[in-house]
Amino acid sequence: MDSKIVCYAQEKNLIISEDCLRLLNQNNYQRVLDKLAMEKKVFVCRDDIKKILVTTNWLSEQDKPRGNGEKNFRIMDAYDVTGKTLSQGSVEDFLSLFLDKYSAIYDILKRRENLKPIPIDEAKKLGKNTEVDIVGMVFEKRVTKQGNILITVDDPTGRVNVVVTDSKNYEVNPKDVLLDNVIGIKCSVLSRELFIAKDIMFADLPYEKLVTTAENDCYAALIGDLHVGSKLFREEEFNDFLDWLNGMNASQEDLEIISKIKYLIIAGDLVDGIGIYPKQYNELAITDIFEQYRCFEELALKIPDNIEVFLIPGNHDAVRLSEPQPAIAEKFLPNIYKKKNMHVLGSPSWVEIEGLLFLLYHGATLHGIFGKINDLKMDKPDLAQKELLIRRDLMPEFGGKQTFVPIERNFMVIRETPAVFVCGHIHHHAYSRYKQCHLISTSCWQSMTAYQEELGHTPTVSKAILFNLKDQSLHIKDFERKNE
Repeated sequence: MDSKIVCYAQEKNLIISEDCLRLLNQNNYQRVLDKLAMEKKVFVCRDDIKKILVTTNWLSEQDKPRGNGEKNFRIMDAYDVTGKTLSQGSVEDFLSLFLDKYSAIYDILKRRENLKPIPIDEAKKLGKNTEVDIVGMVFEKRVTKQGNILITVDDPTGRVNVVVTDSKNYEVNPKDVLLDNVIGIKCSVLSRELFIAKDIMFADLPYEKLVTTAENDCYAALIGDLHVGSKLFREEEFNDFLDWLNGMNASQEDLEIISKIKYLIIAGDLVDGIGIYPKQYNELAITDIFEQYRCFEELALKIPDNIEVFLIPGNHDAVRLSEPQPAIAEKFLPNIYKKKNMHVLGSPSWVEIEGLLFLLYHGATLHGIFGKINDLKMDKPDLAQKELLIRRDLMPEFGGKQTFVPIERNFMVIRETPAVFVCGHIHHHAYSRYKQCHLISTSCWQSMTAYQEELGHTPTVSKAILFNLKDQSLHIKDFERKNE
């Protein structure tokens, strides 16, 4: 939808910013852009669109679907890498990737009232003991002989060393700062090449009130990591979930909930794939990738047509391993692509559902920060999700366990403020809330693998998370057959 809006704006010689897109939808975008063109606008900001929507009353009921049977969602395809050719694989593309990351997070940081950053090359010209704010990407981090932390940061204009003392209480624990993080630093100039840190901050989330358009109770069901094709796929339990979703073997109380499920999110690893982890072949029931997806389709097509389904890939799926990952190709899911209620997206993706902004990401980079930040454990993946949110970055550190594609636009930056952040990958369901954002990690539908046993990680299995889009409460429906 976003691409249609942008193309129509270009036809009208209008240049619109990304934050404008959230105010436009299928019903109003042509009328709004036509009016802006008549006013001979060129650069269109959010306030321009707001003014038109308010004065013309085009935010009418037809623009805001309501009722038990109606749905209100918008896929924000501007934030999905699928179908976009943005790289030639050159050194310049790597540079563009990091420059776009720096620029996007810098724009978020400079909105903070307590930070007024200037370029590093200008800050280095200031006299000794002058207090100054900078924003830099962490190039190097080490401990000095005196026990202080020395962080080297750079921006497009230059590089400087910043001493961080252990005795100071900072907004951000200096030990949690990772390489390639973009951070704001309040400094005092010691010399041209050395600053003293007074405080450190991440971009973080603002405090915003969440507004839902759901006037009646309705739910989004959240699942992930099916691993169809594995001998360890819990097929019977997943069929129990599908039967329940179709109203079979359900109590009267459950039937009321089922009737209100409008959306289903599957957070990646639809199939088990081939050659993903050591000795995987011995655990495969289906050794052909096309047959794995055929079996997945057979299951997915049992989902009722009145439920909108959003599918993203994971590291086991037939897409590139490097992130961001595009949507799974139609040749693997031909029947699902024909279904109007099924939406095959990339990872990460953004979807606005009933006025709430969902960030959908499989979660491969979570592994990269376990062990690097104190108190992060794999049985609490929501806390690792929180660390990504605080940094506003799904690519907190380059060159670690997870690889990334060198492209001119960095799709891993968290440019918007999500209301719900959904991840899979860790095979352990969890929930918490950070500021206004719900952090949800999905359960899996696969028993413990030999590889997980070696790692000492026990998955939680066969659970569907039900998120109420009206009151934002969360319920867990357990399909695990514990007596087996």
